[in-house]
Parts: sequence; C-alpha cells; structure tokens
Amino acid sequence: MLHIRATRDIPRQNIRKGDEFHLYIVDFHHHMGREKSHQNTPSGAYEFYTLLWFEMQKISKDMSESDSFLFEPLGVVPTPMVSDLFEAKKSWNRLNHGWLIDRSVVFPYTDDYSMSGYPDKPSFHTSNEKIAGWTTRPPNSARLIGFCRVDPLDGSKISKESAVKELDYAIGTLGLRGLKLHPLAQLFVDAIEDDLTARVMKRAAEWCIPVIFDTRNINTAIKIQNLVSQVREDNPSLSNDLKVVLAHCGMNPGDSRLYRILRDPAIYGETSSLHGKDIPVLFEMAQERIRIMGESWSNKILFGTDYSFLSVQAIDLILFLLTHEFPGTLADAQKILAGNALTLINRPFFSKSKTITKSQQYSFSYDRAEPIKEFLIKLFLKKDIDLASLDVMIPPSSTWPDLEPLQNGGYNGIHFDSLIASLRKRDGSKELHLWLRENLGLVRLSLLQSHGDKSLKKLELTSDSIPQSLYEELESTNVQTDSFGEILSHVSEIFS
Repeated sequence: MLHIRATRDIPRQNIRKGDEFHLYIVDFHHHMGREKSHQNTPSGAYEFYTLLWFEMQKISKDMSESDSFLFEPLGVVPTPMVSDLFEAKKSWNRLNHGWLIDRSVVFPYTDDYSMSGYPDKPSFHTSNEKIAGWTTRPPNSARLIGFCRVDPLDGSKISKESAVKELDYAIGTLGLRGLKLHPLAQLFVDAIEDDLTARVMKRAAEWCIPVIFDTRNINTAIKIQNLVSQVREDNPSLSNDLKVVLAHCGMNPGDSRLYRILRDPAIYGETSSLHGKDIPVLFEMAQERIRIMGESWSNKILFGTDYSFLSVQAIDLILFLLTHEFPGTLADAQKILAGNALTLINRPFFSKSKTITKSQQYSFSYDRAEPIKEFLIKLFLKKDIDLASLDVMIPPSSTWPDLEPLQNGGYNGIHFDSLIASLRKRDGSKELHLWLRENLGLVRLSLLQSHGDKSLKKLELTSDSIPQSLYEELESTNVQTDSFGEILSHVSEIFS
C-alpha cells in the first residue's frame, strides 16, 4: 500500500493538512511467462514494483519542491497478513518486497508455450497451466490473481468449441479468474464481431468473469463495443455479467468516442501505456463525458502497468492522482487504483472441484484475532494443502466510501478484517473457503462451500450477497471455542 499525507486542508473532502492515508493498489495488466526477449515470474513482478517505488521517490522529490502534491507519498506499507505469510518460510521471505502494489492480475504473454501441443491442444493450454501454477499456490496466491488466454480462431482451426472448452478448463479446472484476449497478436482484429469471438464472450459472461482486450486504437474499441452489444442482445439474461476492459484505453484518451464507449455499463478502461499529457486528458474528459445513471465516472477506469512491455510509465499515473490537477476525490483515486478491479473480479477463487456439503462456524473472543491469523498461516504451510487465494472483502458495488485518516482507523474500503482463504488439496480434488471476519464483538472463522447454494459468490461484504440459508447454517453449527485443534482436525479430515 502507498502511504500518503495531505499537504493542506481539503474541506470538501473533510480532510485536514497532515492527515495520513493508505492506498491499496491493484495492477490489472501484468504479463508472466516468456516471449522472445521478455521474461517474467512472480519474483520479477515484485522486483519491478520495488523499482517503481524507488523511481517514484526520485520524481516525488522534484514534485514536492514545486508544490504539485495535494497528497505527498511517504512510504510503502506491506499488505496486512499477506506479508506475514511471506515471512513464514525463508525461501518465501526473499520475495517479501515490492509492496507498492498489493495485488496483480497476471496472464500469459503470446509466449513460447502458447502453441505447445497445438493442434492437439488449444492455443495457450500450457501457458494457462503455468499461470495457474504461479497464482494458485502459496505464497504468490496471496498477491497474484491469474487470468487465462484463449484464441477465438481456434474455433475455425481445431473445432468450433475449442476456445470455449479451453476457457472452461482454465476457469473450471485451473481456477483462473478472468480472460485476456489480444486481437492483434492472435490476428482476429477483423473477426472481433464474428460468431467465434461472441461464443467466447458469452461463455465468459456465463462464468461471470471479466475480459480484458488489448486495444491499440479506437476502431478496435468500437468493434469490441459492437461485440458486447450483440452478445447482450442475443443473451439478455447475461447482461449484468458482461464485464469488458479496454487495455490502454484504446491508446486514444483524447478521442471523444472512447468516452461514448465507456458509457456502456459493461465496458471499462485500463490505463497502461498512458503517460505524460495523456493522463490529465484522460481524467478531464472522463469526468466531463462519462455520465451514467447512478454511477460515477471514476467507476470506469482501472490502473495497470503492462509489465514487462512497459515499466516506469505507471508512475506518472499514480502520482497524478495525488496532485492538485486530478479532478476527483481521494475515494475516486482509490477506486481507480484498486476498487474497480476488485469489484470486476468480485468472486473468491473457486473451481469445479469437490467441495464440502455443510458449513461450520467457530467463534472466538476478540482478543484471539491475532492468534487466529498465526494459526491460519501455519495451516497454509501444510504440504498437502494449497492456499489457492487470499481475498479481501470490499464494499457493495458503486458505494466506495470516503477514506478515513490513519488516526481514525485508516479504512480505505478494503476489509482487512474480513478475509476469504481458498484452500485446495494439492492434487486439486477438493477445496473449501475459510471465511475470517469480525462480527458482533467476536472473531468468526467459518468453513464454507467454494461453490454451490451456500457459498459466497461475491467479495462484497453486504447481506444481499450472503445467502440467508448460509447465515442460518452458520448459526446452527456455531461453536464457541478458544482452541484451534478442532478446526485443524476438521480441515485435515476434509482433505484426507
């Protein structure tokens, strides 16, 4: 997280000079794997984020001297509990840095593995497995969110459902949580609006996952909007599940057509590649031109880096959000940096692996909160169980709160006291969710289905997203305890 301080009073935001805040940051555009001269792994990602902070400090010094900042950056703060996990093993602790960015959405390059096994296997099959290997095992599973890639044209080269089946495998078996499509690299720019791409988009909506398109110009963005409109028209029941992100904002922040496209309720813009004068143009025009009933313009933009194709350009955007020129509030900045990304993903890790049939709740006194977290980290170290993801809960969609200064608790919209740990047997045959939350003066630790009628299907911490049947089952199975032995035995039995 980025630690910042207000340089003056901001009455309209109820902020005083000297108030300090933490900004949670999600990189929504990050490549891993190997493509010719480009190569990246989790350790490379964390080293890059360390470099970003180093470069940011140098630029910030000059900006502070010119009185550019409304909020000045002070430092970087490790993500609560996640950094403790990285400290749990010596080999993991070597990766315990780069905390400017809290979570990263990662997907394959058009890499050296993308055609492995082709045509017996679809494009990106091996690449997707590599991404899953990095993103669904500890400790990186607490920092990385894996997206897959497919090539819609496999539908004409292998079989009609080939790309759709690979998407099903990546989401349903590997547990990846979104999709990256690259029309230019896979040579389907002219086929964006065709049936083969529409089939992939429809299946992504059925899985309720976001799709990020590489978008190099406004004409490609227009084709993507036409695709979204057609899929929505053909499948009205999926309208609320269509979620499309235009990478690089189409590289056209000065084109008014971009903002007409971003008014579409299913389409968002991602900021990687924008730098210099592109950035103020993006936010000024977004504020002026994105007007959607009941939604703020700042709900439509996501931060991304496009590493390793791009590097320190991302600093320009982060620092601009802290200046007098940024037309939004601190809450707007937090949504752009993380809230919108988490809202789009908005579901804990899950796959179609076998899960538990009945939930179980354990309640502890509030003073046991820290020992519980220590117990969970020990549980995550078990050799036969993988921590597939560690997700924070977030506010309901379109209700991101004003940030609280650290002296008042420092709430920034991220519920660090409400976590969902997705546990999976090493062979992938079983999985469950551990839900840690503070409730009514107690700390609750619940074992839940990862999918099914009594599962948490959203990360939003709201009664509407939690099935009533789940609440009732948790209350009926609740056990008040101070011991972790029963929980350990229960989890061990499930994964035996």
